[in-house]
Amino acid sequence: MPIARYAGRMAKSAALWGALATTTLCLVLAGLGFLAAGGFIWLAEHLGAAAAAAATGAALLLAALIITLAGGLLLGARRKPPEPNPMAEIAVGLAAVALEAFANRRKAAKP
Repeated sequence: MPIARYAGRMAKSAALWGALATTTLCLVLAGLGFLAAGGFIWLAEHLGAAAAAAATGAALLLAALIITLAGGLLLGARRKPPEPNPMAEIAVGLAAVALEAFANRRKAAKP
């Protein structure tokens, strides 16, 4: 199979998966929105509108905090420490030598 044809199929597949993920995300967010609205209405009947709004907002902020912390822990556990780069040490050493040579040259040029 030619590479252009294979790349075209891969791009089409990636686009379809992206569209499916976007549609799923929108439906999940809409469902969560209706659940939050239903919870607010139920709380408003029992506590009043202001208390229900405060409770719903606090619950959503708590959920966001838990999701953020859990995601950070999961993503942080997968992150590998960067490998030391020997070229960086060589570059710093060469820059130091070049700077010293430049400074000595300027000192020698001034009488």
